[in-house]
Amino acid sequence: MSFGDSLRNAMERLRNSSSLDRETVKEAVKEIQRALISSDVEIALVLKLSREIEAAAFSDLPEGIDRREHVIKTMHDRLIGILGGHASPPEKPKKILLLGLNGNGKTTSAGKIAKWYSKRGMKVGLIAADVFRPAAVEQLRTLAERAKAEFYGNENEKNSAKVVAQGLEKFKHCDLIICDSAGRNGLDEELTKELKAIDEAFAAEEKWLVIGADVGQVAKKQAQAFHDMVEMNGVVITRMDGSAKGGGALVACHSTGAKVYFIGTGEKIDDLQEFDATRYLSRVMGYGDLESLLEKAKEVQEEEGLDAEEIIGGKFSLGAFHQQMKAARKMGPLSKVMDMMGVGRQVPKEMAEIGEQKLDKYGYIIDSMTAQERKDADTINRGRIVRIAKGAGVTQEEVRELLKSYKKIGKVFRKLGAMDEEKLKEGSGINMQKLQKMFAKKKKFRIR
Repeated sequence: MSFGDSLRNAMERLRNSSSLDRETVKEAVKEIQRALISSDVEIALVLKLSREIEAAAFSDLPEGIDRREHVIKTMHDRLIGILGGHASPPEKPKKILLLGLNGNGKTTSAGKIAKWYSKRGMKVGLIAADVFRPAAVEQLRTLAERAKAEFYGNENEKNSAKVVAQGLEKFKHCDLIICDSAGRNGLDEELTKELKAIDEAFAAEEKWLVIGADVGQVAKKQAQAFHDMVEMNGVVITRMDGSAKGGGALVACHSTGAKVYFIGTGEKIDDLQEFDATRYLSRVMGYGDLESLLEKAKEVQEEEGLDAEEIIGGKFSLGAFHQQMKAARKMGPLSKVMDMMGVGRQVPKEMAEIGEQKLDKYGYIIDSMTAQERKDADTINRGRIVRIAKGAGVTQEEVRELLKSYKKIGKVFRKLGAMDEEKLKEGSGINMQKLQKMFAKKKKFRIR
């Protein structure tokens, strides 16, 4: 069972219990313990959290809520706290020094961060100061092109501090300079000496550690080591899309006092999200993250004509389906979009795992339809299927497969669009309106 599923089960145990006694709370706390320990969170911290939840669960009730709501909110708030809450990245930093060992995605993150700030109107320069890894310079050059950032690297110079000095001279006109520093397989004396030289030459106010989510508790040791070396003040956690131990890395980094600014959620240059513990917890538990989805949709709306309200609001036609498919390479896989909407578990597996080749084929089919057919799929009869298949160069069965998949996912969107507070409250035993008002940001966490 995944980290998010275990946490969700703990909440559901409380929500569905006929009576809320100490034994019920203890069982839910045990579920949370299993989830955190399986994510490599330190046992001592898990036990401390458990004691705090149990003690607070039966304390005096705040005004206006019942015991069930109080216990759920207590668990939620304590989890948000150990995951690190939310620390907004600096709006207009001048220099960012990226640190980290090889294999953690430091160079890729440099490109992603450059793109993130470029989209916010800043002129960004990237310096390739990793002179140890042969492919690092060329990799960063390619990423700079994708991020629409300027680049400086010197394959003939083996002194990384000199490369930094040269890059600073070149990028005097830039709003932000990002330095991809040296890396090794381990934090040895040679790397320590080199990083201190880079740090002195670059003189950045922002020093961020890039670390993989799959390192678990080791994140704390690495974060502390880099902090002792150059006084780092930020963290970027990569591979959050594929690691069950992401929670452990978040907790470990937070415990050092460093702020987690970003998480990497995929391989593409746009797969970078500002970290918010409330959003993260809501998403991994399957309650969705509509705010992140809307932010992502807005970024591609102008380029692809994607109507965010049409996607979110349940007004789902074949035309909207086609728009979403065209934007899929920028929005991310359909399965990820569904997870952010909180309906990932309701989408048929074969639909969520549509590959790029099939997306292309579906695009050809929809392109072969008339405007009326794209607007109203119910008008597509046997004769129209024959014409559409011929025009798209596919079989009639493939056209039927598209229509079948479209109808399945259309039901999910219509169900989402029909949801309102009253329906969410039905049978839940929880006053959702009161509970949501208690959370810092509305609609970030829902019990359904």
